[in-house]
Amino acid sequence: MIYYKIMNFLLKLIILSITLIIVGCISDERIRQTNESDFHKEIGFAYYIEKNYQLAYSSFHKALQIDPNNKDALHGLALVHMEFQEYEMARDLFLRTLSIDPNYADAWFNLGLCYQKLNMHNEAINAFSKALNNPFFVTQDKAYFGQGLSYYRIGKYEDAKNSLDRAIKRNVLLFDAHLYLALVYQKLGAYSEASKTLKYSLKINPNYKGDIDRFTKDLIDASKSEKGAIPKEDILDLIEILKY
Repeated sequence: MIYYKIMNFLLKLIILSITLIIVGCISDERIRQTNESDFHKEIGFAYYIEKNYQLAYSSFHKALQIDPNNKDALHGLALVHMEFQEYEMARDLFLRTLSIDPNYADAWFNLGLCYQKLNMHNEAINAFSKALNNPFFVTQDKAYFGQGLSYYRIGKYEDAKNSLDRAIKRNVLLFDAHLYLALVYQKLGAYSEASKTLKYSLKINPNYKGDIDRFTKDLIDASKSEKGAIPKEDILDLIEILKY
């Protein structure tokens, strides 16, 4: 009886040892795959920073072939598709990233930018809010500006004003926030505030340093182009504000 108990104990011990070895091997393989995937991900971001988007695209794909749940590689690939102006694909990749980590603030912020490109401004406002809910998100000024811009696009001018004010409080030198705050004031009929805000924005802009004439010329030139950085309607409104 004692013999069988000893044999049974030894058998269980052997099984446990084999199990631990297998688990250890699986764990080591998983660590190896994670490290290899992260290696390609880091290369991808290096290429992305250099604006070599095709090589960044390839590197992020290599990372995801090794680890399909590498959230940073998914996020990086989404950013590349943004540069390619493939916004639907970028949106889907941002959403995949957030399905893995719902607290990924940078992914929420960039999803908001992507929604703006898709003219989905209510969704953009919500995405920016999710980014701002994360206390570790550092570029709050840009997220509040994004919110303000989307509120402006859908005609919610008081909400736009509040968001742009928050952006400016966090970064008084954020030129675009002042620019669109001037446009908001115009929509609200506060023409004096619109003029004052726009002129102040030109003072803090290092490209203009308060040169209203050069800014006006650039606006007129931009209004004749079909591919301006600012929509033509906004350009015409800015030109109008400069008359006040």
